[in-house]
Amino acid sequence: MKMLSTKATCNSHGQDSSYFLGWEAYEKNPFDEASNPKGIIQMGLAENQLSFDLLESWLTKNPDAAGFKRDGKSIFRELALFQDYHGLPAFKKALVEFMAEIRGNKVTFNPDNIVLTAGATSANETLMFCLAEAGDAFLLPTPYYPGFDRDLKWRTGVEIVPIHCTSSNGFQVTKPALEQAYKEAQTRNLRVKGVLVTNPSNPLGTTMTRDELNLVFDFITQKGIHLISDEIYSGTVFSTPGFVSAMEVLRERRERSSEVEK
Repeated sequence: MKMLSTKATCNSHGQDSSYFLGWEAYEKNPFDEASNPKGIIQMGLAENQLSFDLLESWLTKNPDAAGFKRDGKSIFRELALFQDYHGLPAFKKALVEFMAEIRGNKVTFNPDNIVLTAGATSANETLMFCLAEAGDAFLLPTPYYPGFDRDLKWRTGVEIVPIHCTSSNGFQVTKPALEQAYKEAQTRNLRVKGVLVTNPSNPLGTTMTRDELNLVFDFITQKGIHLISDEIYSGTVFSTPGFVSAMEVLRERRERSSEVEK
């Protein structure tokens, strides 16, 4: 009798991919200009370490935040008890305000529609479980974050079908590329449940244009499928080219639709 489930022992976790093997090699031999100049430089991990000094300064000036205190009094017991499974209401309220701020306050979010997870990885995997069955597929523009082969597929059984983008147009998503990916999924007898984009892109660092987003919205509307817009890096962009959130485009489309109906 097997002691572990098939899911636990399968080799679809992606941990043996070149991406994660490179990560392990870096952790064993990290570069240091002084002590290890021949070490490995990590170029495959997107971390905003440029903000560390700002965070450290803020925590120094606001010690209550790191010490589980409010107005100098401990709130540890308040936080240690069972909470709303969707997340702390006060945290969700602060989060939607922050999300609106980094999007230039062009869109707003309802805290009642927010579910907190332990990072974007958990959020994306949870969405796969909610939106697709094992053997269904999501379409992803290339190149995409290598960890998606683990995050989206391993436990869910969902397949990834690439939307092939090229450097000739700055890796923008095109209608032919979307249709070709959809056709490929059908050829493989996969039911397409949606499109997942990372905006800003991981690993490219580029942002999607308003035209691209409208193209994707037209496509998912026509096919009757979902759109997941992973905007985890939306707070780390330069002013040019400007970042456009999928929520902003969705709001504009709803406003145009309302005008037509009038």
